[in-house]
Amino acid sequence: MTDGTWVLLVDGDDDRAAATADELVAGGFDVDVVGDTDEALAALSRAVPDCVVSEALLDDGSGVELLETVRTVHGDVPYVLCSGDGNEALAERAVASGVDGYVRRGEGDWAIRLRERVEAVGGGFTATERLKERALDEAPVGITLADARKDDLPLVYANDAFERLTGYPREEVVGRNCRFLQGPDSEPEAAAKMREGIENEEPTTVELVNYTRDGERFWNRVDVAPIRDETGEVTHFVGFQTDVTDRVEAERTAEHRAAMLAAEREGLQHLLDRVDGLIQQTAGALVTATTREEIQQDMCELLAGTDPFSCAWTGEPDLADGSVRPSAIVGGESDGEPLVLDGSDGPVERAMETGTVQVATADDLVHPEWHRARVDDEFTTVAVVPLVYRDARYGVLTVYTDDESVLDDREKTILAALGRMVATAISAVETRRTLTADSFVQLSFSVQDRSVFFVEVANEADATLRYAGSVYREGDSLGMFFTVESDDPERVVRAAEEAEAVRGVNVITENEGVCLIEFTVANAGLLSTLAEYGGDVTGITADPGDARVDVELPREANARSIVDSIEAEYDGVSLSAYRECERPATTKQEFIAALEEQLTERQLTALQRAYYGDFFEWPRPTSGDDLADSMGIARSTYHQHLRAAERKLVGEFFERG
Repeated sequence: MTDGTWVLLVDGDDDRAAATADELVAGGFDVDVVGDTDEALAALSRAVPDCVVSEALLDDGSGVELLETVRTVHGDVPYVLCSGDGNEALAERAVASGVDGYVRRGEGDWAIRLRERVEAVGGGFTATERLKERALDEAPVGITLADARKDDLPLVYANDAFERLTGYPREEVVGRNCRFLQGPDSEPEAAAKMREGIENEEPTTVELVNYTRDGERFWNRVDVAPIRDETGEVTHFVGFQTDVTDRVEAERTAEHRAAMLAAEREGLQHLLDRVDGLIQQTAGALVTATTREEIQQDMCELLAGTDPFSCAWTGEPDLADGSVRPSAIVGGESDGEPLVLDGSDGPVERAMETGTVQVATADDLVHPEWHRARVDDEFTTVAVVPLVYRDARYGVLTVYTDDESVLDDREKTILAALGRMVATAISAVETRRTLTADSFVQLSFSVQDRSVFFVEVANEADATLRYAGSVYREGDSLGMFFTVESDDPERVVRAAEEAEAVRGVNVITENEGVCLIEFTVANAGLLSTLAEYGGDVTGITADPGDARVDVELPREANARSIVDSIEAEYDGVSLSAYRECERPATTKQEFIAALEEQLTERQLTALQRAYYGDFFEWPRPTSGDDLADSMGIARSTYHQHLRAAERKLVGEFFERG
C-alpha cells in the first residue's frame, strides 16, 4: 500500500526532478523535492521520510556519498539510487554502501521499476525484509519466484540478472510459466527431470538449452527449490538461472576431442599394424629380388594384395616417344596403347616432374579411359608414386582403390617411403648389373669444376693425374690411387694438402717423373654421386685446364636422367661422350692364358713352386733358400722372379676386374 508513503527526492536538476516526482506521485507517493546534499540532510534532521530517492550525481556531491552519510547519521532509512549512468562500478559502490535499490533511468520501464522499488523498501518493511528484497534484486544470477498455488506455476517475480540473462523485461515474465525459455534444442529429458522435481516438491538441478528474447541459444543451469510456509505447505518455487554456456561447450568440445583422439589412436594403431606388416613384406621382397623386373613384379603383387588397393603397376617413361606403359601389373591388363605424356598435367606426369606422390579421383583423371582399360575392378581414386633415388628417377608405381578416404596425408607418406625403398633396391640392382653386364653404356664427362679435388690438384700443381684404382677406408673415406706425371711431386703433395676434399696424401712410389700417389678423400662429391646412381668409374684423366671421367652403366639404366641430374648438381660438369658397348666374356682358361703370356718361364716356375711348396703359409714349411736351390739359382734371384710374377698376377686381376 503506497498511501501515506513519504518520499524525499534529492535531485538538483529541476526538470529531471519534476519528471521523477510526477512518476512517483502517479504511483501514489507523497513527494518532497530538495536540490542538493545540504538540503537533504537538513530535511532529514527535521523528520525521517519513509524512503529517500536520490540522483547519482548531485551539485555538491554524489548520491552514494549522501547515502553513506545517511547510513551513518540516521541508520536504516530506506534509500533508492536513481541514475542515468549505467556505470557498474557506481552500482557496486552503492550496494557496498547499503543501498536498498538501484534503478537505471531511461532503461526499459524504469519509472515502473522505481515505483516498485520504493514501494518495496518504503512500504513499512523491516530492515531485514528490505535486505532480503535487495539481495534478490542485486543477485548476480537470475532469480525467479513461481506461485505453486496457481495452475501452471506462473512467475510472480524476476530479478534484474534474469532480465539481463534472458532479455525479457519483468512485465513480459510475470504471469507466465518459465518454459517460455525453451526452444528446439532444449532437451526433453532435462525438462522432464525438472518437472518431476517440482511435482515431488524436491530441489532439482538441470542443465538445458534455453533461448533469449532475441532467439540466442545458451546453456542454462537451473536450480529449483520449493519454499514452504509455516504449515509446511509449498507456496512458491524459487529458481536460480546461471549461464554455463562456456563451461558446457568447453566440456563438450573436450569430450568430442577425446572421442576423436580415441578414434584417431585406434585408426593409427590399425595403420601402424598394417604399415609394419607392409614394410616387413616389402623389405623381404626387395632383399631377395635379383633383377629390376623381379622388384617391380613383387611390389605390384604385394600392393595389389593389400587392402585397400585392388591394382598396382609400375612403368618407366619412354624418352623416345614420350609415353609410359606398365612394365609390371597386378589386378589389371598391360595390353593396349601406352599412356601418352602430352603435357596435360595428369597425375602420372606430375609425379614424374615433381618427385612427389600425386592423388587424383577417377573423375579428375586427364585420361580416365586409359586407366579404366588397365584396371580390372572399379576404382574411385588413384595414387601415383615416383620411384626416386637421389635424383635418379626409375619411373612410377601406380595404385588404385575404391575408397578415396584412405589416401590421406599419412597414406601418401607411406607410399612415398615405399617408393624410395623400391628405387633404392633398383639402384642397387643396377649397380650390380654394371659390374656383370655384357652390354653397357659408357659415359664420358668433361669436368671443369674446381671443387673436384683431382681437377684442383692438376691445375695447382701443373701435373697430369691418371686414375689407378680405389679402396674404401674406415670412417667413410675413400683411398684413390693416381699415377702422377710431374717433375715436382712435392708440389703435387702441397696442392693436395690445400684441397678441401682431400683428407690425406701419401706418395707410394716415385720413379723418373712418374709417381704413384694415394689421395684419401671423403666418400662424397662427384664420384660418390656417380656410384650411388649405379655408375662404375673406369677412368679419370686430369690435365691442367681439363679433366675427363669415364663411367660405365648398365644399358637398362636411365642414362639421360643421370646425366641431367649430374649436370644440374655440379657446375662445370658436362657430358662429352655417350657410347653403347659390348663387354666380351672372359673364361677362366682365357684369364690363365693371358697371364701366362705375360710371365717368363722362370717367373711362372717361381710362382708355382712357392704356391705348391706352401711358401705363402705361416709358419712356412719351405724357405726361400729351399725354393731357390730347387731351381738352381741364388735366393736373391729367386725372389726377384717371384715378385715380378706376383706383380703381373695382381695387375691382371685389377685390370680385368
